[in-house]
Amino acid sequence: MSHHIYHTRGIILSSRPAGESNRFYKIFTEELGLVGATAQSVREGKSKLRYTLQDLSMVSVDFVRGKEVWRIVSAGAWRPLDLVKEDSIRIKLLASFCSLLSRFLHGEWRNKELFEEIVAVSDFLETWEINSELVLSFETLVSLRVLAHLGYLDPKGYEKFLSPIPYSGEILQEFEKIRPMVLSQINEALSASHL
Repeated sequence: MSHHIYHTRGIILSSRPAGESNRFYKIFTEELGLVGATAQSVREGKSKLRYTLQDLSMVSVDFVRGKEVWRIVSAGAWRPLDLVKEDSIRIKLLASFCSLLSRFLHGEWRNKELFEEIVAVSDFLETWEINSELVLSFETLVSLRVLAHLGYLDPKGYEKFLSPIPYSGEILQEFEKIRPMVLSQINEALSASHL
């Protein structure tokens, strides 16, 4: 019996061991939304997928629907993010972003805007070296945008920072002026969500 193969792009938010040699992945994908999937024998030294399926990696991936869970049948690098993975600040910012997504995404549903946000964040982290004074502004702005996309935070008054413009040093410097106020509203939204 043949299975339909779903091909999509995504980012690996997290993973954990499953059984003796398998691994379970949380992947936010372009076409399917959040997918929980296993990769067979990926923890074995001979596995071809072992180095591709790393946490915080952006991948092209093929899935088939199993009885209880999606199965990864093949994967390849989509965006390597070499500069991000070589820089401790950038990789921490990407990990923080993925942790936020993992916390708030539930179920399989396509979210084009949020997927474009992932691309914008990764592009910015890969091309810009963030001034240490603007790290908190970046984290706060990313949180604001994600929570607004998901409906946890009222976007009124923040339209300038929520438009589909790429991240930039200028935007972060401007956002720094309102960061404490936004952070307070983000904390309220997080508390109200009980997530």
